[in-house]
Amino acid sequence: MLRFSLSVRLTLFFSFIVLLVTLTLSALVFYQFGEKINQQIERNLTDIADHKASEISNVLLFERTNLLSWRASSVMLDVVVDDLDKRITTELINLKRSYQLQGDLYVFNAAGILIASTQQDVLKTQLPEAWQSQQDYALVFKHEVPFINGSIIAHVTALKPPQLNMQGYLVMTHPWADISRLLAPTDSSFALHKAHEGNQGSAELFTANGVETIEITDSFLERPLWIFDGISYLGSISKSVTVGDFSFQIAAFMPEQLAHEPLLELTRNLLLAAALVGVPMIVLVSLLSRLLVTPIKKLTATIRTIEDSNDLSIKVPVSGRDEVADLGNAFNRMTARLGELFNKFVVVEKELADLNLSLEHQVIDRTQQLQDTLIQLQSAQTQLVQSEKMASLGQLVAGIAHEINNPIGAIYANIPPLEEYIDDIKGTVEFAQQCMAEPDTEKLNAHLAQIDYSFVTQDLAKLLTSQKQAATRIRNIVLALRNFSRLDQGEIKSVRLEEGLDSTLQMLQHSYKERIVIEQDYRLNEAVECYAGEMNQVFMNILANAIQAIPNKGTIFITTAKVGDQAVVTIADTGTGMPEHVRKKIFDPFFTTKEVGEGTGLGLSISFGIIEKHHGSLTVESELNQGTRFIIAIPLRLVKEV
Repeated sequence: MLRFSLSVRLTLFFSFIVLLVTLTLSALVFYQFGEKINQQIERNLTDIADHKASEISNVLLFERTNLLSWRASSVMLDVVVDDLDKRITTELINLKRSYQLQGDLYVFNAAGILIASTQQDVLKTQLPEAWQSQQDYALVFKHEVPFINGSIIAHVTALKPPQLNMQGYLVMTHPWADISRLLAPTDSSFALHKAHEGNQGSAELFTANGVETIEITDSFLERPLWIFDGISYLGSISKSVTVGDFSFQIAAFMPEQLAHEPLLELTRNLLLAAALVGVPMIVLVSLLSRLLVTPIKKLTATIRTIEDSNDLSIKVPVSGRDEVADLGNAFNRMTARLGELFNKFVVVEKELADLNLSLEHQVIDRTQQLQDTLIQLQSAQTQLVQSEKMASLGQLVAGIAHEINNPIGAIYANIPPLEEYIDDIKGTVEFAQQCMAEPDTEKLNAHLAQIDYSFVTQDLAKLLTSQKQAATRIRNIVLALRNFSRLDQGEIKSVRLEEGLDSTLQMLQHSYKERIVIEQDYRLNEAVECYAGEMNQVFMNILANAIQAIPNKGTIFITTAKVGDQAVVTIADTGTGMPEHVRKKIFDPFFTTKEVGEGTGLGLSISFGIIEKHHGSLTVESELNQGTRFIIAIPLRLVKEV
């Protein structure tokens, strides 16, 4: 076996250390500066994308601002009176010339007919479907219309004078070719992403070879490279920019080779610096190794003897007063100390083993105590929340019912006399018309026409009908609040569960109307002995969860039935459902799948306790994306515990 001398090995070892340190430092410098360069590249790309998005946004906002200011001009009011004497056309031509507009201006009347334009030979054209909007302002992005060549962008605003209905539209167009020019590739390529459309991933990429479609998703910034025409690009995307109700983003792409040129230059400089530092260091290490090896060889031979005999009592012979002698003395002290420590180690090891065993038992006992205490605290808090909630609800509802019921009763009682008075006034006017002479009758008819008497009488009838419906609605809400609160909830009452369900639905109607269909199948229709207020609380918790589980539109099915000597209420929804691991925990205190601040995790836990108090059962059936079904079963006759 080939053996190298100690000096050679030291030279090789320290040379390796020098190279390793040099390369490590170079790598650290490369990493740090490389990270900064990469971050700067990313920032530059983001700045380019934001600048390009801002540039396009400024163009569109400039046109939007001008359009909204022009529609209020006095000339535009000619649309209201259908004055087609070329004044509007002249005004549009002057605006286009003064503001150097790229596109054209169009004015349509209320019937959607083009009555003025800076484009020739298009009058009497029908308003394109793409420009039809009920909004005050709309931006219609890249599209085409029959009487304009090429794709355009259109700003559409309604001409609606104060206190009048919409009288027409003012439209400004902008050639899409001008936007394409802004996005034409130079050192960077750009893609336009229309963020407001249903296809969130589609974007138009502008390259030297034309326009192509690419996919942009939420993970855009996580994608390291983009490949276009066989060339690798780095990409970044701007913030979302909104003009009117239209939002878009600009993605900027730079060739990877061009972006990483600073990194290549940094690599070359670091390799040159490493060579200039490493070579002199290796020569110096070789010389120092030769000086150190000779005395160390003598010391090594003696140490090897101690190593072979495994006898810590052997001392290294020491001569001289140099560093090698100090090393020998230190080694002798070390062996003596190691002998003493070895004897103590055996004793300490046994003590540590005993201490660890005792500590494990203490930790287990303490953990069990803490778990028991936590369960007790959760139970106490649940009961406290339930008590405070129901007490506050009872006080609130009692106050609302008392304060609202009397004034709404007065309003409701005053409506029939008002209807009779209006009929008397109408009869009196008709009688007056019959009794007056012809000249006086004409004056009266003129006055009635001036105040629009026919409309006033018809609208008064509608107003009274609306007021009557509103009063009836408030009386129903007050009744629902009174039925729901049941201030005597501390006592067992004989009630119909269907009334509690209807009252709860009445209180929750604002959160589901026009969105969720309630299908009811009441077959119980029998009085049940229970704590009525607490049962209403159970219905409230389950129905509120069912409504929140349906994100858009859906159906909630409520059924009641008598099964043996039990009343069974089933509440099912077509919502998102829940996975198995969530379903198993929904009755645990403080467990919730809602965001922080939106739920306490106590509603279903309290409901479960209320049903147990009734000696009944509360079960749930659910699958993810298949809806959820809660089944409540309580005895028809409840015996109050003493």
